[in-house]
Amino acid sequence: MPLVPLRPVLDATVKYGYAQGAFNVNAVAQAEAVIDLIEAETPAAARQAAGQLTGALSRRIDAIYSGLTDVMAHFCAVLDYPDEDLDPFQTQQLQEALQAQEEALTALLRTSRRGRLLSQGLTCVLLGRPNAGKSSLLNALAGYERAIVTPIPGTTRDTVEATVTLEGYLFRLVDTAGLRDSDDPIEQLGVARSRQALDQADLILLVCDGTQELGEEDTALLDQALDQADTLLVMNKSDLPGYGCPMFRAENTAHTLSVVGLSAKTGLGLEFLEAELVRRAQALLPQAGQRASELLLTNQRQTDAVRRAAESVARAGQALEQGVTPDALLTDVEQAMAALGELTGRTVREDITSRIFQRFCVGK
Repeated sequence: MPLVPLRPVLDATVKYGYAQGAFNVNAVAQAEAVIDLIEAETPAAARQAAGQLTGALSRRIDAIYSGLTDVMAHFCAVLDYPDEDLDPFQTQQLQEALQAQEEALTALLRTSRRGRLLSQGLTCVLLGRPNAGKSSLLNALAGYERAIVTPIPGTTRDTVEATVTLEGYLFRLVDTAGLRDSDDPIEQLGVARSRQALDQADLILLVCDGTQELGEEDTALLDQALDQADTLLVMNKSDLPGYGCPMFRAENTAHTLSVVGLSAKTGLGLEFLEAELVRRAQALLPQAGQRASELLLTNQRQTDAVRRAAESVARAGQALEQGVTPDALLTDVEQAMAALGELTGRTVREDITSRIFQRFCVGK
């Protein structure tokens, strides 16, 4: 059984006001919930982790695991005890059993994005040409000088991150190097990391210099951003002479999108951007943290394990439809059980053997 530091748990109990009680951490998923609770950066994330401590996720996974165990136990009993009077598994019955567990796993997988957003925050990538004001905007949103700001294009050579909480929603801001061709190998690495950050973005802030016409490079970046994630156009430098109407810039593109005009340097208009960020978060996370017992996959390890289990069950179902003999499907079903066992601490072979003797009168 995992060892759990209780002091941070009790401190969080007092801080976030959820019901106190005894925590029985008897599964890996529950142990991870303790870590999530300790590291929670918002009340919603803390409430979600507290709900997971009750074992709701572990029980859901156990129910799927148990259904697969029934399949394995029946087949193993028939194969290992041929002299016993046991009913063979009917193909239709097996198809229904596998389909039920595949649907349950697929439903669980659909919770992974919401769980990640709730526990880790929305990844908000700042994209734009060099010197558009991305680093200044990051600093303005974070409330301190997280990124170095100079008039020299290419100052930001690597991604720079900061976290900010707005009305209970956590945002992970990622400042990127300006995406441009460069002969500088260090800057090339920064651009490569910026493109990698784009692949992980939940929201992209395309930052443009509002004192300049929106050029081909800006339009290309906008097209790229819209292909990757939800995008918001930020027209920066409203404090400078020559600043134009943001909507004029937007009309030069083939897209309809929200535009916010502001000055990252003076903070003028920053509250409108923050309000828009909250609105986007509310759309992605309705009722965030209000359902403490909500079943969510909250980290990549859980998601990977459930995905592997779902893929194994799907392979078993497809093989059955293609006429493969049922006993040949046991490998895929066992792999699915092993993947789920990583989250619950269950041992496949022992559980199958135990289920055989629970359900069938064999070996006596």
